[in-house]
Amino acid sequence: MIEIPCPHFDIEIVSRGKGRSVIAAAAYQSGETLFSQYTGTWESGDHEERIVHKEILLPPNAPREYADRQTLWNAVDAAEDSPNAQTARRFIIALPNELTLDQNIALIRQYCQTTFVDMGMIADIAVHFDHKDPPNPHAHILLTMRAMDEHGKWLAKSKSIYAVDEKGDRIIGKNGKPKRIKVDTVDWNNHDNCERWRHEWEVQQNMALEAAGRPERIDMRSYERQGIEIVPQTHLGPAASALEKKGIRTRLGDHNKAIRMINSLFSLIKRKLKDLSSWLKGTAEIIADHEKLESPYDYPITDVLMAYVDLRTKEREGWYHGAQTKGHIRDLSETIIAIDFLHDHGIKTIHDFSDFLTGASERLDDMKSAVKAMEKRIRDIDDIIDAVRSIRDLGPVLDKYNSMHFKSAREKYLREHSDEIDRVKKAEWLLKKLKVQLPIDAKGLRRESRQLRAEVESLLPHLERMKAEMNNLYKIRSHIRKVIPDALEARYADGRRTFEDSDEERVNRAELDDLLQQSSDAVLSSAPLDGNPASRTETVRESTKKRAVPSHDEAR
Repeated sequence: MIEIPCPHFDIEIVSRGKGRSVIAAAAYQSGETLFSQYTGTWESGDHEERIVHKEILLPPNAPREYADRQTLWNAVDAAEDSPNAQTARRFIIALPNELTLDQNIALIRQYCQTTFVDMGMIADIAVHFDHKDPPNPHAHILLTMRAMDEHGKWLAKSKSIYAVDEKGDRIIGKNGKPKRIKVDTVDWNNHDNCERWRHEWEVQQNMALEAAGRPERIDMRSYERQGIEIVPQTHLGPAASALEKKGIRTRLGDHNKAIRMINSLFSLIKRKLKDLSSWLKGTAEIIADHEKLESPYDYPITDVLMAYVDLRTKEREGWYHGAQTKGHIRDLSETIIAIDFLHDHGIKTIHDFSDFLTGASERLDDMKSAVKAMEKRIRDIDDIIDAVRSIRDLGPVLDKYNSMHFKSAREKYLREHSDEIDRVKKAEWLLKKLKVQLPIDAKGLRRESRQLRAEVESLLPHLERMKAEMNNLYKIRSHIRKVIPDALEARYADGRRTFEDSDEERVNRAELDDLLQQSSDAVLSSAPLDGNPASRTETVRESTKKRAVPSHDEAR
């Protein structure tokens, strides 16, 4: 199974108060030109994306004429009186690249039908492919926000009811009259729905992937909620992205590659530390039981490694002398390297081994926290510079809007310049959030950003060294496992062996087979060539009897 984390799933409200038009949104996603009776204008749906499918799904009580896009959304507009009315809920959802076009269309249709239309909403769906490779398949969905009665008439979004206490008695207000509160007539606006809708999309995608025989599975949770500690990459922007696609290296592109390597090393080292800690705990328990020790963590690791050499020597009894010597020299060389590594890192006992793993884990966490903090500051600096640029370039648009006094003129200007005004407002909000005072020192901020990026990238050699340390500890674990075969092997929760376990067993078996083959070949080559197989077998036996097996001390 291949997990694909958190594909794009965006939800927003189409609101008149923000200068949004539901007719314009419907025109964009459908590629049609629609007339808005509310504004008296035509909205064009021309854009570069290729629209491969569009349809409107109606609940049973909806008028059939609402299957026409212009009729539907003009009826939605007509039902709203407020200039700040929320007219539709809009989704933009990434579709699985692993499915065919027909499979994706069936998937999004099924999702909208079961999740929204069966609840009483009308769903306007459009599936887009970009004119590029990969095609980035995605769906646009517009949902109605008013419920309808059994005759297809729009209902009120909310109603007023008496407020009651926990006993069911009406609450009396300060004016002496029963207090009333406004409640939604349907639960479509509940905050919990977003999470539920995301989860339902995850389930239906995975069912479709499984039905298609694909190994991929989607996880719609964020990295943080999945427990995946990944440092976010820097947004490249259109210019850097275009250069990178042409194979031209950019500073931002190189930095993102470094971040990907850092994330990969963080994950690898953390997994190895967890694996080694789990194994070491089991090994200490086995040593305590076998040696009847009260303090198994004080057991010297060098004793176990030398026992490994003795064990390998005994395993070769009866082998051809040359094969014995060759194997023994190799074992001693590996053991000396392991002991040198342990000595250099102050590891003498199981307790020292455990302390080393704990210290490595703490160093890794410190580096991870430092990288996250530096990358956050880098992103903040980029956002500050972009925000100041937006205010400089688009601020006059907002100033002109604020200077208008006539309602109709303001609404028309807002419709024409809603994107620019939103960008300026978001920029002002960001600077207020980050407590930035204007004017800014742009050169100083860019210099700070470069220094932070260099500091982040300088951690790569440190992580590579930690990776090498983990690999050395894995080799030492391999030796100890051969001496203590009952030591707990690292396993996943479902009991599957790890790749390292299986690979270690494969290497050990290959070494043993290689030495046995060398021994057999050497003995057979020294036998008389009289064509009698029995005489060759007898020669092998005699050769084995005549050669004395050297003791451990003699071999050393």
